[in-house]
Amino acid sequence: MESRSDIHELLMLKLTGGLSKDQQEQIDALIESDPEVNMAWKHVQEYYLLHAKRRADFESISADDIMAGVKDRVFSPQPRRTFHTGKWITAAAAALTGAGIFIYTITKTNHSSKVLTAVHKNIPDKSVYLELQNGQIIDLSGGEQDQKTADGQVTLNNSRNTLTFVADRKNSGLNKLIVPHGKEYSIRLSDGTEIRMNAGSTLQFPFGFAGNSREISLTGEAYIKVAAAAGQPFIVHTGETTIQVLGTAFNVNTYNPGKAAVSLIQGAVKVLAGKQEVVLQPGFQAEYTTQNGINTRQFDKNDVLSWLEGKYDFRETPLSEIIPILERWYDVKIITDHPAVADRTFTMLIKRPEGIEAFLEMLKIIRGADYYYKNDTIHIK
Repeated sequence: MESRSDIHELLMLKLTGGLSKDQQEQIDALIESDPEVNMAWKHVQEYYLLHAKRRADFESISADDIMAGVKDRVFSPQPRRTFHTGKWITAAAAALTGAGIFIYTITKTNHSSKVLTAVHKNIPDKSVYLELQNGQIIDLSGGEQDQKTADGQVTLNNSRNTLTFVADRKNSGLNKLIVPHGKEYSIRLSDGTEIRMNAGSTLQFPFGFAGNSREISLTGEAYIKVAAAAGQPFIVHTGETTIQVLGTAFNVNTYNPGKAAVSLIQGAVKVLAGKQEVVLQPGFQAEYTTQNGINTRQFDKNDVLSWLEGKYDFRETPLSEIIPILERWYDVKIITDHPAVADRTFTMLIKRPEGIEAFLEMLKIIRGADYYYKNDTIHIK
C-alpha cells in the first residue's frame, strides 16, 4: 500500500467485497488505528448502505467500473510515493470523503453487472443487522445465537428477537443497529435501558457508557424504557430534536422528514429543538416540525403504542397516511392510482399477523377500493 489512491481503493473494495485476505487485514488494521481513515470508512458506508436509493444505484455497476471512475475523476495524475506518516493517511481519507458525490453520479450509467456489496456478502436480504464501529457486520436474523465480535472484546447474545451483550464499560465507540422494513427488534443496552425498535429504524449506540452522559441516536420509531442512573442523564438525538431523560418510558417517532414526536408514558423528559425546550409530563406529547417548532398536547396511549401490540387503530385517517405505515410493516410498495383515493379516510383496526391481504380486503368491503399487483407494487384504485 503505497499511495493515497491505494488506500482509497482498498476502502472501496472493502465495501464491494473485493479484497484479498491480506488486503482485508491490512485495511482493517488501518481503520482500527487511524481515526481519519476510520471516519472515512464510516462516511462511505453511511452514504451508500443506509440510503436505499444510493445503495440500489451502487449495486447497479461493477466494482471495476467504480474504481476506474474514482481514479479518473478524483485523483489527478501524480508520481507514486511511499507513505510513512499519518498526514498521508489523512490526505487519503479526505480524498475519499470528497469522492462521495462523484461516485454517486457515475452510478447513473447503465451497466448490467452487479457489485457484490457488503450487504449481499455478509447479510441475507431484509435482515436485521449490527454494524460495529470497525466495519464488522453481524447478521441478527438467523435465530438464537451467542458470538463474540471479531476483536473478541464483546460477547453478543441474540435471543427472542432481542440483542444483549457483555462489554467493557470503556468500549464507547458507536455501533449501528439497523432494522429494515417488515421487521421489529429490541435491544438492551449496557445500563439496562430497553429499546424496542419499529420497522425501518436505525439506532446508533455504544457498547459502554463511559462519560458523564448516556447518548444514543435514533431514526424511525422506538419505545424506550430508560434505566435510572444518578449523575448520568440519558440523551436521545433524533436529528430534529434532542431528548434529555432522567429515568422514564417514552415513544419517539421520527419517520417523517422535518418532524419528530415524543410521547411520554412515565417519568420526565426535556425536549430541545433549536432555541426551544419543553418539559413533558406523562400523558403529553411534544411534536416538532420545522415549520411550527415544538407544540405539546395530550395523546391517546392506545394510538401511539398500539404498534407494540402488533396493531394499528386508525380513526378517520386518510389512506395517504396509512400507506407509509403498511409499507414499513409489511415491506411492500403501495401506490394509489388516483389522488382522490389517497384522500379517502378510514376507521379500522389492522392486526399485523393477519397480513397485508386482510387490509386490502377490508378496503374493498368498507370503501369499495379495489386493488391489483403490478411489478411487485400494490395499486389501489
